[in-house]
Amino acid sequence: MDTRAFRRLRPANPVGDLLRGWRTRRALSQAELAFEAGISVKHLSYVETGKAAASRDILLQLASALDLSLRDRNALLEAGGFARQYGERDLSAPELAEARRAIDLLLLRHEPFPAIVTDRRWNVMQANRAASRLMTMLLGPARMQRPLNHMRMFLAPDELKPFVENWPIVAAALLTRARHEAMAAPLDEALQSTWRELMRLPQLPAPIEDSAVPGPLCEVRLRKGDIGIGLIGAVLTLGTPQDVTLQELRVEMFMPVDAASEVALVALADQDA
Repeated sequence: MDTRAFRRLRPANPVGDLLRGWRTRRALSQAELAFEAGISVKHLSYVETGKAAASRDILLQLASALDLSLRDRNALLEAGGFARQYGERDLSAPELAEARRAIDLLLLRHEPFPAIVTDRRWNVMQANRAASRLMTMLLGPARMQRPLNHMRMFLAPDELKPFVENWPIVAAALLTRARHEAMAAPLDEALQSTWRELMRLPQLPAPIEDSAVPGPLCEVRLRKGDIGIGLIGAVLTLGTPQDVTLQELRVEMFMPVDAASEVALVALADQDA
Protein backbone atom coordinates (compact mmCIF):
# COMPACT_ATOMS: atom_id res chain seq x y z
CA MET A 1 0.00 0.00 0.00
CA ASP A 2 1.41 3.43 -0.93
CA THR A 3 1.83 6.23 1.60
CA ARG A 4 -1.13 8.27 0.33
CA ALA A 5 -3.50 5.32 0.60
CA PHE A 6 -2.27 4.64 4.14
CA ARG A 7 -2.94 8.24 5.14
CA ARG A 8 -6.47 8.04 3.78
CA LEU A 9 -7.14 4.93 5.88
CA ARG A 10 -5.46 6.21 9.02
CA PRO A 11 -7.98 7.24 11.72
CA ALA A 12 -8.38 10.98 12.12
CA ASN A 13 -6.45 12.40 15.06
CA PRO A 14 -7.26 16.13 15.13
CA VAL A 15 -5.89 16.77 18.63
CA GLY A 16 -2.63 14.99 17.93
CA ASP A 17 -2.20 16.74 14.59
CA LEU A 18 -2.85 20.15 16.15
CA LEU A 19 -0.47 19.57 19.05
CA ARG A 20 2.27 18.25 16.81
CA GLY A 21 1.89 21.19 14.44
CA TRP A 22 2.00 23.81 17.18
CA ARG A 23 4.87 22.04 18.95
CA THR A 24 6.84 22.02 15.69
CA ARG A 25 6.19 25.72 15.09
CA ARG A 26 7.38 26.45 18.64
CA ALA A 27 10.50 24.30 18.03
CA LEU A 28 9.76 22.20 21.12
CA SER A 29 10.53 18.53 21.61
CA GLN A 30 7.95 16.26 23.22
CA ALA A 31 10.07 16.22 26.37
CA GLU A 32 10.22 20.01 26.53
CA LEU A 33 6.48 20.44 25.99
CA ALA A 34 5.63 17.70 28.47
CA PHE A 35 7.83 19.34 31.10
CA GLU A 36 6.25 22.78 30.55
CA ALA A 37 2.74 21.28 30.70
CA GLY A 38 3.48 19.15 33.78
CA ILE A 39 2.62 15.82 32.16
CA SER A 40 4.65 12.75 31.25
CA VAL A 41 6.39 12.45 27.88
CA LYS A 42 4.68 9.08 27.42
CA HIS A 43 1.22 10.54 27.86
CA LEU A 44 1.97 13.39 25.44
CA SER A 45 3.28 10.90 22.90
CA TYR A 46 0.12 8.81 23.23
CA VAL A 47 -2.07 11.90 22.78
CA GLU A 48 -0.14 12.99 19.70
CA THR A 49 -0.39 9.54 18.11
CA GLY A 50 -4.03 9.04 19.05
CA LYS A 51 -3.36 6.13 21.40
CA ALA A 52 -4.83 8.11 24.32
CA ALA A 53 -7.42 10.83 24.70
CA ALA A 54 -6.51 13.94 26.65
CA SER A 55 -8.81 15.35 29.29
CA ARG A 56 -10.03 18.93 29.12
CA ASP A 57 -7.58 19.97 31.86
CA ILE A 58 -4.64 18.35 30.08
CA LEU A 59 -5.53 20.13 26.83
CA LEU A 60 -5.66 23.46 28.65
CA GLN A 61 -2.30 22.74 30.29
CA LEU A 62 -0.80 21.97 26.88
CA ALA A 63 -2.39 25.07 25.37
CA SER A 64 -0.89 27.21 28.13
CA ALA A 65 2.53 25.62 27.70
CA LEU A 66 2.35 26.31 23.95
CA ASP A 67 1.24 29.91 24.64
CA LEU A 68 -1.72 29.53 22.29
CA SER A 69 -4.12 32.36 21.62
CA LEU A 70 -7.61 32.05 23.09
CA ARG A 71 -8.96 31.30 19.60
CA ASP A 72 -6.50 28.42 19.20
CA ARG A 73 -7.24 27.15 22.71
CA ASN A 74 -10.91 26.94 21.75
CA ALA A 75 -9.97 25.08 18.57
CA LEU A 76 -7.91 22.56 20.54
CA LEU A 77 -10.75 21.96 23.00
CA GLU A 78 -13.26 21.47 20.18
CA ALA A 79 -10.91 19.05 18.44
CA GLY A 80 -10.86 17.05 21.68
CA GLY A 81 -14.67 16.97 21.83
CA PHE A 82 -15.05 19.64 24.50
CA ALA A 83 -16.96 22.92 24.53
CA ARG A 84 -15.17 26.20 24.00
CA GLN A 85 -13.89 27.88 27.14
CA TYR A 86 -13.44 31.45 25.89
CA GLY A 87 -16.22 33.65 24.59
CA GLU A 88 -16.08 35.66 21.37
CA ARG A 89 -18.48 38.58 21.54
CA ASP A 90 -19.01 41.62 19.39
CA LEU A 91 -17.31 44.71 20.78
CA SER A 92 -20.75 46.31 21.11
CA ALA A 93 -21.92 43.60 23.55
CA PRO A 94 -22.97 44.92 27.00
CA GLU A 95 -20.45 42.59 28.67
CA LEU A 96 -17.60 44.48 27.00
CA ALA A 97 -18.77 47.93 28.12
CA GLU A 98 -15.83 48.40 30.51
CA ALA A 99 -13.34 47.47 27.80
CA ARG A 100 -15.00 49.90 25.38
CA ARG A 101 -14.73 52.69 27.94
CA ALA A 102 -11.04 51.96 28.42
CA ILE A 103 -10.45 52.01 24.65
CA ASP A 104 -12.42 55.24 24.25
CA LEU A 105 -10.34 56.85 26.99
CA LEU A 106 -7.08 55.75 25.37
CA LEU A 107 -8.11 57.21 22.02
CA LEU A 108 -9.34 60.45 23.57
CA ARG A 109 -6.29 61.01 25.74
CA HIS A 110 -3.99 60.48 22.75
CA GLU A 111 -5.35 63.55 20.97
CA PRO A 112 -4.11 65.46 19.01
CA PHE A 113 -2.07 62.47 17.87
CA PRO A 114 -3.56 59.64 15.77
CA ALA A 115 -4.69 56.34 17.25
CA ILE A 116 -6.75 53.50 15.81
CA VAL A 117 -8.13 50.15 16.96
CA THR A 118 -7.81 47.14 14.67
CA ASP A 119 -9.09 43.57 14.81
CA ARG A 120 -7.10 40.42 14.08
CA ARG A 121 -7.48 40.98 10.31
CA TRP A 122 -6.14 44.55 10.64
CA ASN A 123 -9.56 46.06 9.91
CA VAL A 124 -9.92 49.49 11.51
CA MET A 125 -12.68 49.19 14.10
CA GLN A 126 -12.33 52.62 15.66
CA ALA A 127 -10.25 55.77 15.22
CA ASN A 128 -9.82 58.92 17.23
CA ARG A 129 -10.48 62.33 15.67
CA ALA A 130 -6.78 62.91 15.03
CA ALA A 131 -6.50 59.74 12.94
CA SER A 132 -9.69 60.60 11.03
CA ARG A 133 -8.40 64.12 10.34
CA LEU A 134 -5.07 62.87 9.06
CA MET A 135 -6.58 60.16 6.84
CA THR A 136 -9.17 62.60 5.47
CA MET A 137 -6.44 65.11 4.65
CA LEU A 138 -4.46 62.45 2.78
CA LEU A 139 -7.17 60.35 1.14
CA GLY A 140 -10.17 62.67 0.97
CA PRO A 141 -13.54 62.48 2.73
CA ALA A 142 -15.10 60.06 0.20
CA ARG A 143 -12.54 57.36 1.03
CA MET A 144 -13.35 57.65 4.71
CA GLN A 145 -16.91 56.50 4.04
CA ARG A 146 -15.66 53.00 3.14
CA PRO A 147 -14.12 50.39 5.47
CA LEU A 148 -10.41 50.79 6.20
CA ASN A 149 -7.79 48.09 6.64
CA HIS A 150 -4.58 49.22 8.32
CA MET A 151 -2.31 46.93 6.28
CA ARG A 152 -4.02 47.51 2.96
CA MET A 153 -3.99 51.31 3.45
CA PHE A 154 -0.20 51.27 3.51
CA LEU A 155 0.49 48.40 1.09
CA ALA A 156 -2.00 49.06 -1.72
CA PRO A 157 -0.67 51.30 -4.53
CA ASP A 158 -3.83 53.45 -4.67
CA GLU A 159 -4.17 54.38 -0.98
CA LEU A 160 -1.48 55.86 1.30
CA LYS A 161 1.54 54.74 -0.72
CA PRO A 162 1.85 58.00 -2.75
CA PHE A 163 2.03 59.97 0.51
CA VAL A 164 4.58 57.79 2.35
CA GLU A 165 8.08 59.09 1.65
CA ASN A 166 9.80 56.02 3.15
CA TRP A 167 7.27 53.55 1.73
CA PRO A 168 9.70 50.63 1.03
CA ILE A 169 10.85 50.61 4.66
CA VAL A 170 7.34 50.97 6.07
CA ALA A 171 5.89 48.34 3.73
CA ALA A 172 8.65 45.86 4.55
CA ALA A 173 8.11 46.35 8.29
CA LEU A 174 4.34 45.92 7.97
CA LEU A 175 4.72 42.82 5.81
CA THR A 176 7.06 41.33 8.39
CA ARG A 177 4.51 41.94 11.12
CA ALA A 178 1.56 40.69 9.04
CA ARG A 179 3.35 37.50 8.05
CA HIS A 180 4.46 36.88 11.63
CA GLU A 181 0.85 37.20 12.87
CA ALA A 182 -0.53 35.07 10.03
CA MET A 183 2.01 32.31 10.62
CA ALA A 184 1.14 32.30 14.32
CA ALA A 185 -2.52 31.54 13.53
CA PRO A 186 -2.54 28.94 10.71
CA LEU A 187 -6.05 27.71 11.62
CA ASP A 188 -7.63 31.16 11.40
CA GLU A 189 -9.15 30.99 7.91
CA ALA A 190 -10.35 34.60 8.02
CA LEU A 191 -6.88 35.88 8.86
CA GLN A 192 -5.25 33.58 6.29
CA SER A 193 -7.66 34.86 3.63
CA THR A 194 -6.77 38.47 4.42
CA TRP A 195 -3.06 37.63 4.35
CA ARG A 196 -3.43 36.04 0.90
CA GLU A 197 -5.28 39.13 -0.32
CA LEU A 198 -2.43 41.34 0.88
CA MET A 199 0.16 39.17 -0.83
CA ARG A 200 -1.68 39.59 -4.15
CA LEU A 201 -1.21 43.36 -4.06
CA PRO A 202 1.16 44.64 -6.76
CA GLN A 203 4.59 46.16 -6.26
CA LEU A 204 5.21 44.80 -2.77
CA PRO A 205 8.78 44.97 -1.42
CA ALA A 206 11.14 42.04 -1.86
CA PRO A 207 10.50 39.10 0.50
CA ILE A 208 11.86 39.47 4.02
CA GLU A 209 13.92 36.78 5.71
CA ASP A 210 11.74 34.19 7.47
CA SER A 211 13.68 34.73 10.68
CA ALA A 212 12.75 38.40 10.82
CA VAL A 213 10.76 39.30 13.92
CA PRO A 214 8.63 42.47 13.80
CA GLY A 215 9.74 45.28 16.05
CA PRO A 216 7.37 47.31 18.22
CA LEU A 217 8.05 50.64 16.50
CA CYS A 218 8.05 51.80 12.88
CA GLU A 219 8.67 55.35 11.66
CA VAL A 220 6.38 56.64 8.91
CA ARG A 221 7.11 59.80 6.91
CA LEU A 222 3.94 61.28 5.40
CA ARG A 223 3.79 64.20 2.99
CA LYS A 224 1.04 65.91 1.01
CA GLY A 225 1.97 69.19 -0.60
CA ASP A 226 3.65 71.43 1.94
CA ILE A 227 2.49 69.33 4.90
CA GLY A 228 5.04 66.83 6.19
CA ILE A 229 4.41 64.65 9.25
CA GLY A 230 6.66 62.01 10.76
CA LEU A 231 5.07 59.42 13.02
CA ILE A 232 6.34 56.55 15.07
CA GLY A 233 3.82 53.89 16.04
CA ALA A 234 3.47 51.50 18.93
CA VAL A 235 1.04 48.59 19.22
CA LEU A 236 -0.80 48.05 22.51
CA THR A 237 -2.86 45.03 23.52
CA LEU A 238 -5.52 44.80 26.21
CA GLY A 239 -3.62 42.89 28.89
CA THR A 240 -4.76 39.29 29.38
CA PRO A 241 -8.51 39.26 28.65
CA GLN A 242 -10.60 36.10 28.78
CA ASP A 243 -12.53 37.05 25.64
CA VAL A 244 -11.30 36.19 22.14
CA THR A 245 -12.41 39.50 20.66
CA LEU A 246 -10.60 41.57 23.28
CA GLN A 247 -7.40 39.55 23.05
CA GLU A 248 -7.25 40.09 19.30
CA LEU A 249 -7.80 43.87 19.39
CA ARG A 250 -4.78 46.07 18.77
CA VAL A 251 -4.55 49.74 19.70
CA GLU A 252 -2.16 51.45 17.28
CA MET A 253 -0.90 54.70 18.77
CA PHE A 254 1.19 57.14 16.72
CA MET A 255 3.44 59.88 18.12
CA PRO A 256 5.20 62.72 16.25
CA VAL A 257 8.89 62.06 15.64
CA ASP A 258 9.89 65.71 15.87
CA ALA A 259 8.66 69.17 16.83
CA ALA A 260 7.66 70.08 13.27
CA SER A 261 5.42 67.00 13.04
CA GLU A 262 3.82 67.85 16.38
CA VAL A 263 3.11 71.40 15.18
CA ALA A 264 1.50 70.04 12.00
CA LEU A 265 -0.76 67.68 13.94
CA VAL A 266 -1.79 70.45 16.36
CA ALA A 267 -2.53 72.70 13.38
CA LEU A 268 -4.82 70.04 11.87
CA ALA A 269 -6.62 69.80 15.22
CA ASP A 270 -7.04 73.58 15.40
CA GLN A 271 -8.59 73.60 11.92
CA ASP A 272 -11.09 70.98 13.09
CA ALA A 273 -12.00 72.86 16.28
